[in-house]
Amino acid sequence: MLNSKIFLVTFTLILTSFSGLHAEEGEPIAIRHWPGGGFTVESMWDLHVGVGLNDETKPLLPRAVDAELEKLPGLKGVGCTLYRDANSAEVKLVEESFESKSHRMLLMISKEYETKEHRNARPLYPGTAVSVDGVSVEFLDHDRMAMEKRMKKLKAVTPAEKKSREGDKDLEHVVVATGDQFTQEFCELYAKAYRPAMMIVNASIKTVGDIEVEAVSHNTVAFSKGKKDSMKTRFVSLGTSPYKMTDEVAELFAKKEASQKNSREMFAKLSVEQMNFKPANGSHTPRWNVEHMMGRELGFFSQIYNAVDPSIPVMNLNPQQMPEDYQFAHPDWTGEEEARQMKRVENFTRRFAYLLDGMDLDKRAKGSRFWSPRKLLMQMERHYKEHSANVVKKMKLEGWPEK
Repeated sequence: MLNSKIFLVTFTLILTSFSGLHAEEGEPIAIRHWPGGGFTVESMWDLHVGVGLNDETKPLLPRAVDAELEKLPGLKGVGCTLYRDANSAEVKLVEESFESKSHRMLLMISKEYETKEHRNARPLYPGTAVSVDGVSVEFLDHDRMAMEKRMKKLKAVTPAEKKSREGDKDLEHVVVATGDQFTQEFCELYAKAYRPAMMIVNASIKTVGDIEVEAVSHNTVAFSKGKKDSMKTRFVSLGTSPYKMTDEVAELFAKKEASQKNSREMFAKLSVEQMNFKPANGSHTPRWNVEHMMGRELGFFSQIYNAVDPSIPVMNLNPQQMPEDYQFAHPDWTGEEEARQMKRVENFTRRFAYLLDGMDLDKRAKGSRFWSPRKLLMQMERHYKEHSANVVKKMKLEGWPEK
């Protein structure tokens, strides 16, 4: 392998997506910038991948990453796959690759290494690429190639190469070029050559061509496939500190999440049979209650977030209201996995809470039919308590399955 033109380390993340999600599987992803120049890519399945992180940065992360590019095992085959199956708490890394399926999310990281024999070889990827369900996040790495050579290559991109890149309808590109060596001229040339949907650039760049760079004070940006509304590239610069809520909002979130935690702990103890228990009195199954609570939070908050940033799709996983109309989204999920689903939605709401910044907490939020941020957070706190109490009552009904 070391004698090949390019040594690729391929890292793949496959996971089950939300059934019925009104967006592509796994969307939206979050791209986060950290002190020292490192990044994380976070999926809706809550798998986190690190690129270029240092030891000082790691304590700042929401949680430990599941894999780092720099620490992948040696290759025995064509790649590595990181995944966590439903109904399992274990995240696994195996030295083989899996094909993408419609019910999975695929994330791939590739790393190129030049050799003396092939230092001018055209790389398959410009550095490190993280591909998540049709979105390729490419981290440009010029440590091994002089900027002048890359600039010449950009100026010499052929029409066929450009058309090939633009014609890849199954993949949308986000390019990360945050080092000081990535100049305004370089970013403009790169965007004209390949037209990525978004470029994350260093904070010293204010405009690229005639496009103004969106300067984000915190460290997170969302991205979803199919949300590009023009042929122009979106340029963004990110800070390196997470968004900090006001004390008032932080307290509302803390109360909601405490209610969710209590609910998750109760559901996590239930078996598949208990989750699917249909009371003789015609009331809902425990599984409906957890799907309904999770679906309401995801739907209401994604509506508000989408109105601020279309990169966040509106997601509706709320089940049918009447028991006779309801069908299980995941009839084989344990209560523990349903609790993880609830946690994934909790993390989604917090991950993109920067989109609530500047909103009047007591006025109807844009994108919502009737919720103000305060009322919605308070309602979610009550909602988890009420439906969890309803499930506890079902445990005393005749026919309740034994563990």
